[in-house]
Amino acid sequence: MRFERTGFLKRYGLLLVLIVMVCVSVLLSPLFLTPQNVVNLLTQVSFVGIIAVGMTTVILTGGIDLSVGSIVGFSSILFATMMHGNLFTFMPDEMFIYAGMQDLTPLLPLPFNLFVVLVAGALIGLVSGALSFSLKIHSFIITLGMMIFVRGLGRSYTDGQPLFGVPPYISWLAYGSILGVPTPVVLWIVIVVVAAFVLKYTRYGRRIYAVGGDEEAARLSGIQPALYRITPFVVSGVCAALVGLMMSGRMAAGDPKIAEGWELDAIGAVVIGGTALQGGKGSLVGTTIGVLIVGIVVNVMNLLGIADYPQQMVKGMLIIAAVALQNLIARFGREHER
Repeated sequence: MRFERTGFLKRYGLLLVLIVMVCVSVLLSPLFLTPQNVVNLLTQVSFVGIIAVGMTTVILTGGIDLSVGSIVGFSSILFATMMHGNLFTFMPDEMFIYAGMQDLTPLLPLPFNLFVVLVAGALIGLVSGALSFSLKIHSFIITLGMMIFVRGLGRSYTDGQPLFGVPPYISWLAYGSILGVPTPVVLWIVIVVVAAFVLKYTRYGRRIYAVGGDEEAARLSGIQPALYRITPFVVSGVCAALVGLMMSGRMAAGDPKIAEGWELDAIGAVVIGGTALQGGKGSLVGTTIGVLIVGIVVNVMNLLGIADYPQQMVKGMLIIAAVALQNLIARFGREHER
């Protein structure tokens, strides 16, 4: 009976936590379930939610990606720069003006500009993954260095200032809607569904779990670990670059300072969602619930007028509690097997 309870908690415990949090939130603030607040909540969490999809694939292999926040900022700058038809010379007098006040001369047609930004994010992820795998250095160290480098690159290029001039129609990525559902939410749902299908039903996804669970056993079974250690960082870079594009539309500018700390929010959501930091265990369903849990906590505290710093304290305690609960459930399961 004890094991059955443990199995139930492992399967549905996170969902129960989400349900309880929704009920408590309704009691704490009558504004929580209003349509406007629900839409705002889902829109706000979708940005970190998309980053968390890429982060999940990385953590499933036992890695971690601290560079995603920097990639968001750099991608927004890169897109704004390309819309000005200029890549190599920064001209403040021309770029520090608001959208609609000048004729833009895009470097390439819009689809190609978007593609280049996504490729840039993929390349940053590729470098991180390749360096970590080839040098046998944990990705924490590699992506920490990449985080600092990319953030510094963006700030050096713009002297720490935003680049205005992003065309208004890009704001659709942040403020538009599809069949009445906000565009960021739609993009998040599509990415989660596609990535979850790949991880669960394709050979590539199953091998991600295999390499993350036991790389040596995977190698002995004929799996080449390099591909499955490196490509998750590419996925993570693309997800971060997409959010960078969305944020440039949200602010009508590229800004090297945006998304600071978002890598920690994404990691926290993945961990709360039950993905093991040592790799091999986890799911995007859990990550999605983890994103919603963190988002609900922040949303309710905002509705109650709680300041930002106490919110950070609560998020930190939430991550610790989630990891402790995972370890407790895992220990109960091992004791029963004995």
